[in-house]
Amino acid sequence: MNNLAYDLKLLMCFDALMAERSVSRAAERLDLSQPAMSHALARLRRLFDDPLLLKGRGLMTPTARALQLEGQVQELLAALRRLAEQPAAFEPATARQRFSIMAPEYAEYLLAAPLALHLQREAPNVTLDFRASDPERALDWLARGDLDFRLGWWPEPPAALRYKLLFRDRLVCTVRKGHPRFRAAITAEDFLAAPHVRLQTPRTSVSSGALDQAATALRHTLNIAFKVQNLSVMSEVVAASNLVATLPERLALRLQEKYPLQVLPLPLAVPDIRMALYWHERTHKHAAHRWLRQALSDVSKAL
Repeated sequence: MNNLAYDLKLLMCFDALMAERSVSRAAERLDLSQPAMSHALARLRRLFDDPLLLKGRGLMTPTARALQLEGQVQELLAALRRLAEQPAAFEPATARQRFSIMAPEYAEYLLAAPLALHLQREAPNVTLDFRASDPERALDWLARGDLDFRLGWWPEPPAALRYKLLFRDRLVCTVRKGHPRFRAAITAEDFLAAPHVRLQTPRTSVSSGALDQAATALRHTLNIAFKVQNLSVMSEVVAASNLVATLPERLALRLQEKYPLQVLPLPLAVPDIRMALYWHERTHKHAAHRWLRQALSDVSKAL
């Protein structure tokens, strides 16, 4: 018995025999021939070293060993059936689940409020944790299950990840209203000479790197006069000074509604911003993850 590999079909035969107490009826139940069921009963008797079912008047009589095995075999077969079942559908209205999303502050600023409203309406018991962007650790966290999604842009995403582009944006200049030099436009020369404010690392994004490269191509280095830790402080600094901030246009227009700022075209040629959603292959078919991916996509389309 120690080295036995249990035959699933044989255990199904045992279950049918115990239910029917008849070789012929058990065979009919499993759509087998009577000789095949008799052969299965013989194998079961050898397997368990017990007669299991004895002939009697009418129905067969199970032995004590058979009765002992019956419940265990039923539990095993039920567990195997559950393994083969399709996963339950995700019902957002009643689901209780927590998701974690790594995002740059820019993406969080744009998406968090409309996403909160969407969840409040569609999935009130689903909760979200936004985490600060940390691209170097994101892949490991996604692989381990410590992170569900990453928002950002990987020019060459790892093979283990799936992704979907959510939206595009472009960089613009943001200065205070009434700036003494910049009103309707700003030249490349003035932009490169002006003092700038920028978010502190590690939040510096791919777009900031592209901006620095564009300046380097013109044999200049941006004058970063001020570094701050969040967008609210950056907006306060720009509104109160002559510093220039380079921001994604969607974000700049949103901040313009709250602060006395003006938005000007960027005079340097830089690539558009691409904001994508990344997730690990292991969660690709997970119903709850599919639902939240769609929710993020829907919210992004409405920006």
